[in-house]
Amino acid sequence: MPQVRLHFNLDIDRESVWLTVTAAQPARASIAYVQELGDFRCGPDYFTDRENLPSYLIKLCLNGEGTLDYEGQRYGIRPGQLFWIDCMKPQYYRTAPGRDHWHVLWVHFTGAPCEAYYRLFLAQNEGKNVIHPGSDMAIRSTLETLLNLYREGGNTLLDDVQASAMLIQLMSHCIHVAGSPSGVNRLPGYVIDARSYINLHYAQRITLDGLAHALSINKFYLQKLFKRCIGLSPNEYLIYTRLTKAKQLLRTTANPISQIALDVGIHNIGHFITLFKRYEGITPGAYRQYWYDSDSAAGP
Repeated sequence: MPQVRLHFNLDIDRESVWLTVTAAQPARASIAYVQELGDFRCGPDYFTDRENLPSYLIKLCLNGEGTLDYEGQRYGIRPGQLFWIDCMKPQYYRTAPGRDHWHVLWVHFTGAPCEAYYRLFLAQNEGKNVIHPGSDMAIRSTLETLLNLYREGGNTLLDDVQASAMLIQLMSHCIHVAGSPSGVNRLPGYVIDARSYINLHYAQRITLDGLAHALSINKFYLQKLFKRCIGLSPNEYLIYTRLTKAKQLLRTTANPISQIALDVGIHNIGHFITLFKRYEGITPGAYRQYWYDSDSAAGP
């Protein structure tokens, strides 16, 4: 692993909090865990210039203003905004030039599931590292709860497990905000209509052109908007919907697999079997056999 490069100026006041955490070995081996965290009230000369640190960093601006240089982008970080970065890559953040303070809550963390969540975050946020939760207090509350957990002496495996659950909640909420235009929790009308159309007509032939025509919207705009909000393209969502319906039929009916494929809108049995195995890891026949041979075959 390459050596960490670090240059910084810790211009923070006496009210600032900086906690280093040593997570228990079982936590480090299998779950998301905290490395360090803090509540910094930064002065005008605060900055960090770093790379090759095996850690993720989420930093929320409470007031004042900072800047982040990352992946060829310069972001202004204003109150209510946060950034989430992979600290293996070069990063430079500081109190914004001309500003006299920058108040931030932050947490460094890593662990087995974090990379997947980070990739989902970037996918939902069009590759950008900054979001604006605005008046949504969930992220701030989670960071403050994490800080209090370790400030009060949390240093057991059970504390680490509790912290891991909060990290998952924190990452999940960041992804949710990233996928909600302007930080609003409600899906755009076109996305709601497109999802409803697919849920209703999945057994029929659906193309992007046909879906866009039915909704009177540009197909390229629909594709981009749907992907951003749902995390899947319309066609991927259609596939998941069809396979979900197929699994229900495989578990609850004795219909031939060829008929089930037709019932969910897939007219080529070979294509149906290939799709099913790609997404589920087993064939439709093996899936049915598994459930019929188990105590769960009759359902919950």
